[in-house]
Amino acid sequence: MKKFKALLIKDLQISKKTLMIPLWITAGFYLLILLISAVAYFTGDLNFDFGQIQGTPPSESINYIVNIAIMGLPGLISLIFIIILTQGALNENIRNNSELFHRSQPVSIWYQSLSRYIVGIAGNWLALFVIALFNFIVVAIIMASVDEFIFNTAFAGMAQSVISFMKTGIIIGSLTFFCSAVFKDKAFLQGLAIIVGVQFLFIILNALMQWHLPLPLNYIIKLVNVATPSAMDNELVNENIVFYIKEAWMRILINWKTLLQMSVNGVLFVAATLIYKNKEIK
Repeated sequence: MKKFKALLIKDLQISKKTLMIPLWITAGFYLLILLISAVAYFTGDLNFDFGQIQGTPPSESINYIVNIAIMGLPGLISLIFIIILTQGALNENIRNNSELFHRSQPVSIWYQSLSRYIVGIAGNWLALFVIALFNFIVVAIIMASVDEFIFNTAFAGMAQSVISFMKTGIIIGSLTFFCSAVFKDKAFLQGLAIIVGVQFLFIILNALMQWHLPLPLNYIIKLVNVATPSAMDNELVNENIVFYIKEAWMRILINWKTLLQMSVNGVLFVAATLIYKNKEIK
């Protein structure tokens, strides 16, 4: 375990700058918001009150919806950087002609693969969690100032949004990680191009031959698609926010699809590591 811990620390140090980029983007976004707000304040245009909006949902719903919505951009950024890190996880050393050196180290190939997998996916999760906590504090301050801050529903909105992006991230990351074991350069784009090509080929064959070949891209989209909480379902939210939150947890986490997704992630990791392990080193 000491060797694995050392590998994790090494891979974290290598990827540290990339993992910090989402944090810097978020900081820049907030700085821009502060500048815009300052200009609006001094020009007298900053005047917002929830009570002035007709049909405004109750405070519980507002706390829930706002904490879901504010994680949209950070979640998307997290997915992008998961792809960036995992698509080079098992081919970066090959491109740099340093793979022979790393293979000669007295460390299991499985440990090396797992360390890069964890850093590429969980490293971005950590950055997303830090951003989520900061957003949660900002929203809490704003809500307490202009309306009412309700911790339980606000935290539920934040947690459900973060977990939805984490689930999506691990599936996309596992697929990209697998591609990194197969392709040397631009693994994600090459893998996506092949899947799209097979998709169109099967569509044509199904149309011409009246076959029923399964369409791979459709299955992947269904697998990646995570049932995120619907902030637009105001009727249900307004009637019973507690019931809605429980139902959202069932859709997001507590279901058979989650077990299937985790199983596929495990299969992709094992398959990627086996390919990487048996790849010829030049």
